[in-house]
Amino acid sequence: MGAVPGGRALLTEPGWTDSWYGDLYDESVADLLTPRLSELESAAIRRLLGMGSADRVLDLACGHARHARLLAPCVREVVGLDRDAGYLARARGSGADLVRGDLRALPFAAGAFDAAYSWYASLFVYDDPGNEAALREAARVVRPGGRLLVQHANPLVLARRPVERTERDLPGGGRVAEDSHYDPGTGRDRLKRRLTRRDGTVLAGTAHLRYYTPEEWEPLARRAGLRLVRITSTSQAERPPERLDEHAPDLIALAEKLE
Repeated sequence: MGAVPGGRALLTEPGWTDSWYGDLYDESVADLLTPRLSELESAAIRRLLGMGSADRVLDLACGHARHARLLAPCVREVVGLDRDAGYLARARGSGADLVRGDLRALPFAAGAFDAAYSWYASLFVYDDPGNEAALREAARVVRPGGRLLVQHANPLVLARRPVERTERDLPGGGRVAEDSHYDPGTGRDRLKRRLTRRDGTVLAGTAHLRYYTPEEWEPLARRAGLRLVRITSTSQAERPPERLDEHAPDLIALAEKLE
């Protein structure tokens, strides 16, 4: 695998993800990321990518490897990449080979993987040029004919409710509040989250996420050297290809690396 020029510098570049991911993210969603949900999502990833037992698969922004640990027994190798050293420490023992790196400068050779996936908008945390650089890198490390899967929130749903506030109590005590402001013109969602722990301490951060519409995905994929195979959602993944349900909570883009 080897170093990529500029990759180490990118790892030390400060960004909003440093305050958003980690304890704030983990503690505010831990009760939602159930084993059953991880099983359903991993099954969709495996099915859509057509994973085989001889495949080498890359989990982009793997976090604590909740998907990788379920997929590792099904393939030859799963490699999990993440920027956050704390997440990678938690991912130990998952069965995945773990690598610290930046999505815009992946430390892998061209065509090193049969398939790759990114779940929960983790690939598109930059400005548009940075997001396209991340997608090009993901495409670069997949072999010709291999597949890439990217999942994020469904912008068709967000466009109908561009401003939303949610609050809920956490099972172990504490409370989390989130304000979402989505701009349909730019496809950008600004999320402000505030977590008040049971002891009164507060964690807060702001996320800036880019969600691409079904119409944007085809040229986006083409510029990265990919052919868009289908747009679907977790709830539609088992069905034959069809138009994305505008009420589906997420969007999954499935693409194939061009020869």
